[in-house]
Amino acid sequence: MEKSNKNISVSHIVATVLICFTLIGLAVYGVYNNIRAERAERVLENQYHRTFTDLADYVSSAENYLLKALSTSTPGTMSAMLEEASKCSAQAESCLASLPIDQRLVGKISGYLVQLGDIAKTWSRRAVNGGALNADEYETLADLYGYAQDLSGGLYTLADDLSQKSYSWANISADSSKILDNSSLQSKYSTLSKLSDPFSEYPTLIYDGPFSEHMTSIEPKGLTGTPLSLEACREKAVQLFAQICGCQASEVGSQDCGENSYHNIDTFCFTLSYGNASAHLDVTKTGGLLYSLIISRPSESANLSAEQGIEAGRSFLQSIGLDSMTPSYYTIENGYITVNYSYEKDGILYYPDMVKVKIALDNGSPVGFEGHGYLACHSTEAGRVKPASISAADARAVLSPNLTVESMREVVVPNEYGGEYHAYEFKCTALGHPVLVYIDADTGVESDVLLILESENGILTV
Repeated sequence: MEKSNKNISVSHIVATVLICFTLIGLAVYGVYNNIRAERAERVLENQYHRTFTDLADYVSSAENYLLKALSTSTPGTMSAMLEEASKCSAQAESCLASLPIDQRLVGKISGYLVQLGDIAKTWSRRAVNGGALNADEYETLADLYGYAQDLSGGLYTLADDLSQKSYSWANISADSSKILDNSSLQSKYSTLSKLSDPFSEYPTLIYDGPFSEHMTSIEPKGLTGTPLSLEACREKAVQLFAQICGCQASEVGSQDCGENSYHNIDTFCFTLSYGNASAHLDVTKTGGLLYSLIISRPSESANLSAEQGIEAGRSFLQSIGLDSMTPSYYTIENGYITVNYSYEKDGILYYPDMVKVKIALDNGSPVGFEGHGYLACHSTEAGRVKPASISAADARAVLSPNLTVESMREVVVPNEYGGEYHAYEFKCTALGHPVLVYIDADTGVESDVLLILESENGILTV
């Protein structure tokens, strides 16, 4: 009997020890997971902070260039200042689209930045040929400058709120879709909720010519499939992130962060995490297609070449169902390569059907994606491209005799009115510098000239 009691006592001790070790292990695991989640959240917070800082800087620069354009009487200076304002507005719009802010709060700002870029670019080209602004156009440019002032001031006030820890980007990501419907949230995020106030009447102040908002309200052609539920879209987001991380979908943590609408493309937004990586994904409600992706994770030193990074991006596109995508231009910065890919079919490159992919050059995994152009414009309908009215030889005859032609291809190019046109793209050399010249395949008129900037950090056009 005494031996039996001893056995029971030993068993109790062993069981107690095992339970204690199990509880300690669970506690350690929980603490480790919390630390890992906090680290991933800090990385994402820092990335949003950098993007927001860039946004404020680009808007401020655009404001300054507009003022210089308003102050000059020289066509050459006018052209240069408007060209810079156009570039800054495009960069600002790209930064704004990358932030986790509901489109209902910033949609009008996005529309303003798009229109500013288009107007400035068109008037810059006209100024090159000596064209001056008339009184109405000067007034419009002054209005655009005023809006840039208002936006710049609002962004710096928002920066103050963020620096004083009034709220974080994680808070904004979780709450932005609910701000307009909740008075207490409007009070908490008063600066953010009022950021668009100066633009409440903006569309009526800018003339309804070629730069009207129809450019960003075209019915998206690339959305395919049926409307999906929130749960179905979450499942697609989790599966994609698990595929990128090389883990099981069950290992991915997920959190819903609202709904967005990007110029008639409606999405569900999710924040995902695995290990020391976190992600912000937008998935379209129609078809469950990837709209945008930002992944934050620690990265090692770059091990891959630009060519390997470009190929890794192409493989990623194929994995999400985007085939026949041809790379065009790219930039390399801080160990990452960002590549533009456009759809190609039957030897014609469709520039409007473009996506951007950001690849980490330490291991070739994707850390960024933006697919608005493709989803808005992609169509395989017959008759999209009007047959060329002139031959490639006739188009070549239009080129300046001072150019040396290196190659030619047929392309579809977006125009300033929200449409597109068929063109011949000639890659040439002018005085040792690479240039692209576009000849309209219907009219035979030179439609654009772009400079190619090649360096060890990428290939761009201006």
